[in-house]
Amino acid sequence: MQLLQLRARKWRMPTTLRTMFWLLLLRALYSLHRRRATASLPRTLQFDRKPFLAFSGSGLLFAYYHGVVTYIRDHFYVDNLQLSGISGGCSTLLALAMGIDLYEVLLLGLHMKKHFTKAGVYLHDFGAMVEVLVSHFKQIGISDEDVAQLSKRKQCYMGVTKCFPLQHCCINTPATLRELVSLLLSSMSVVPFFRTPGVYQGKYYVDGGFSAMYSVPENHRWDEVIKVTCFPWWSTLLPPAMGVADVQPSRFMPTEVFVLYPWAHQQELIRRGYEDTKKQHDHLVERGLRPLPNAPLTPWSEWSSLFAAIDEENLPPLQAKCSTMVSSEMERHHLEILRTYSHSDLHDALKGPRVRRLSSSDGGSRSEANCSELCSGRAARSFRR
Repeated sequence: MQLLQLRARKWRMPTTLRTMFWLLLLRALYSLHRRRATASLPRTLQFDRKPFLAFSGSGLLFAYYHGVVTYIRDHFYVDNLQLSGISGGCSTLLALAMGIDLYEVLLLGLHMKKHFTKAGVYLHDFGAMVEVLVSHFKQIGISDEDVAQLSKRKQCYMGVTKCFPLQHCCINTPATLRELVSLLLSSMSVVPFFRTPGVYQGKYYVDGGFSAMYSVPENHRWDEVIKVTCFPWWSTLLPPAMGVADVQPSRFMPTEVFVLYPWAHQQELIRRGYEDTKKQHDHLVERGLRPLPNAPLTPWSEWSSLFAAIDEENLPPLQAKCSTMVSSEMERHHLEILRTYSHSDLHDALKGPRVRRLSSSDGGSRSEANCSELCSGRAARSFRR
């Protein structure tokens, strides 16, 4: 009898595993409930449909998503895209949504990696990290006007887990830069990396990945969402994803989720994301993305040259400029906002000999005549504001 009891104890599931099992089960049921709730929504007419791309969390696999976004930027119109992200999936959304230069977004990520390498990765003060990221965003040209226009378009969403009451929230990007950064960091907030949960508009939030695999607004049908993840298909058949994605890798990258690899390996991860998205080009067209007639905007060889010139030990400073020869429509729109509303950019134009290199639609850099236009009455009106 004692022997049977001993064997029963050996086969008994530990309390921690039981708790994790029930949490995963509850999360799966919650995800199924949210998906089923969208089934009653009317389908969007084909001519009226705006493709909705949802990025899952990624851990530290930011580089893979950078490759995905790079391919989409270079091969499809992005002006009508709707986007959502959770945790690391938010890392490059703003590049597509606001037309921020992808090279500068990449440099920002490397600068943040350098910051964490020096300061450590644990127990960061949430408010202090907001200040650091706001400063970096301003350096790459993200202004309150950019953020306000994005919020008004209701084009970009971020998924967070609300602490009280416990639930998933898919939130449209707010109207100010500081609130945008607070929401972005709240979507990535995990203790002990942060000392406390994230704070957004006076409420506490933690990583959106705790409550959902993809963050989708309640007024969007689940079956119309284009899903992007950095996990292979066989792993997403299990809870909480319970379904394959439209873009995902064929290989499992577990260590890259948890380890900040050197820049040489990060380049390989970017290439993988680019190639995996390239394989799904026709599928993405079927799902509603509109291909560019003269794609790619920037060939992969040009990106490779830019990457090869980066020295991780001596990073270039962050700047509000275009790094590629050809810019997308959204990038040109962002530059127009920058010229109109950014005082620092106008000061640079007025200095004379130092002229910013801004890409134009035909692929060349902007001439001194373009900069003279900045010094005209429109520039004066901007200063009077």
